[in-house]
Amino acid sequence: MSSILLLIISLAATWVVQLAPPRQRLIALVAVIAVLLLFGIFSSNPLVMWQFWIGLVIGVLSVVLFVNMGSRGPRRRRWEDEEQAEPTGEL
Repeated sequence: MSSILLLIISLAATWVVQLAPPRQRLIALVAVIAVLLLFGIFSSNPLVMWQFWIGLVIGVLSVVLFVNMGSRGPRRRRWEDEEQAEPTGEL
């Protein structure tokens, strides 16, 4: 049971830090470290368990893939659109 919990914690840790607002990411990182410390105190050291590292790698890869999936190509500037449009005579 603790191995599944550790896998879920390590998966969620990457998303918690990524989804936190930029000014609160340090607080989110400290909270994740606190959760890992609590897990280490009451269960076992998470740094030596393979479930932690697999969950962390899967979490980081999922964040990277999600961010790359949402990225668009280079945006066109507004003035380029206006140069290509035909003038209507209106201001």
